[in-house]
Order: sequence, then structure tokens, then C-alpha cells
Amino acid sequence: ARCVSIEYRQLHISLREHLARGRRTLAGEGMSQIVRSLLDLLQRRSYYSGDLLFSTEILRNVTDTFKRATYIPAPDDVQKFFQIVSHMLDLENLEKWEDAHQVAPGAALLMRILEDFIHLIGEAQKPFQSFLVVTNNLMITIQREPVSAVSSDINFPMKGRRGMKDWARTAEEKLYIPKEVFTSPTEETEPETESTVYYVIGAILYRTLGIILPGPIPPAVVNSKILTVTVRPEPQPREPMVVVELSPLYNGTSDPQCVVWDYGNPEAGAENWGTEGCQTLASNTVHTKCLCS
Repeated sequence: ARCVSIEYRQLHISLREHLARGRRTLAGEGMSQIVRSLLDLLQRRSYYSGDLLFSTEILRNVTDTFKRATYIPAPDDVQKFFQIVSHMLDLENLEKWEDAHQVAPGAALLMRILEDFIHLIGEAQKPFQSFLVVTNNLMITIQREPVSAVSSDINFPMKGRRGMKDWARTAEEKLYIPKEVFTSPTEETEPETESTVYYVIGAILYRTLGIILPGPIPPAVVNSKILTVTVRPEPQPREPMVVVELSPLYNGTSDPQCVVWDYGNPEAGAENWGTEGCQTLASNTVHTKCLCS
């Protein structure tokens, strides 16, 4: 996991050169070039587990730079960013991730970076506009809604999935957030700024991440795709209202429990899985329904 290919090292040097230029627009444009180069490298499909960790670090730098430069990448580069994450989460990289996780919690970091990138993109969207992207391993929607008037309940995936990749079209996982979640007063009384007048709501269905992340303490196993939702500014509902439906990957398991990955523990191991924050409502052979805060 400590081996890094020379091309990935060179890309990291190139990234630092772009940052050294100082001018915000140049730095932003440079990061878009880095995204294109990284996608080219990953599409060759010959790399070490250390390259996956290095790529995670590159994506973190890219996202932070876009944010600091208030630079919004072109739609084509946004798609490329999501494609990079999807390539990295290919199941053919499973052994590489297992090796990489001996050194650093790479896949968990990738989740955080993806959420930050989603908010970067979402804050540039027009109000009420939604954005959908589907790759081999990800389905993502991003919505931007005025804090004062979230127009309707949030359902994911959205209806009308014709033309999508088969795995996404037939996915049975569901997320439901009633609009009441967004009408609860938030704790913060900061003066309103452009970014706090709107909620950015991102939902991600990960096809493979449940197999790649470190598993829970045996005999428990992760037996579904992973569904995450990220909302900023974070609403403060008084009670759990978010409903998640998950479909089992394997039949024959018993006593399904809804579990949550805890971002707060930086070690990223079996102990990151827990039931706090989600209760199991009902379960049958086809679905497990969870109520989450």
C-alpha cells in the first residue's frame, strides 16, 4: 500500500505547481486539468493500492482548491470527477482497498470528499434545479432548495429512470425525507448569507462501497448497498423522520439491523458501524426499512 506509481507522483507534483501559481482562476483551471489526467490514469486499470490512496489525496486537494478559489468546474469535468470515484470503487479493486486500509482509511475519506464536492456543485445550482449522475458504481442526485420554502418531500431515486444503467434502473433502495425535516428551526442564528439561504441536498447510492469499507464485527456483515444523504446547512428535526429502504444483497441472513457508518471515528474499522441514529422499523426477505435521524 506504500507503493505509488511514478505517474501518480508526477500528477501530485503537477497539482502542487498549479497551487503555487497563486491566482484563483488559474488554480481552479489547473485542478480541472488534474481531474482529466487522473481519470486517464485510472482508466488504464493498472495501479497499486498506494495509487488509490494517492488518488484520494489528489481529489481532496482538488476539492479544497475549487472551494477556496470559488471555482465551479465545467459540467464535463464534474462528470469526470464522479467517474474517477466510480473507477476507484470498482470491485476489481477490492484486494487493493483491503491492502490500502492497513495504512489509511481511504474509502471512508473518499465518502467525505465526495460529499464536499457535491456541496460545491450544489451551491452553484439554480434553486429547485436537480442534478442526476449515474456511473457503474454510483447514483447521485443533488438538489438546491430555498431554506424558507422547501417545495416538496425528497424522494430518491427520482422517478423516470429510463435510459439509466441497469443496476441503477432496477435498484430497490429508497430514501424519503419529508419536507417537515426542513421546516424545523435550525439552531444557528447566523446572519443569512447566499450559502445559508439554500439547502443543498445530496443523496448517493453506492453500488460497491459496502463490500469495500471495513466490515462490522463478525458474525455481522453488510448486506446491502450503502445509501448516504448529506444536507447543508444541517437541519435540526426534533425527531427521526428520514425513512430508508434497503434491499438485501444475499438471501438467508437473519436478524437484519439498520446500521450507520460513524464518520467521527478517524480510525475507520469494524467499530465505525453502529445502530445509533437509525432504528429498524420492519424487515422481510425483500426489504429492510429504517427510520433515521
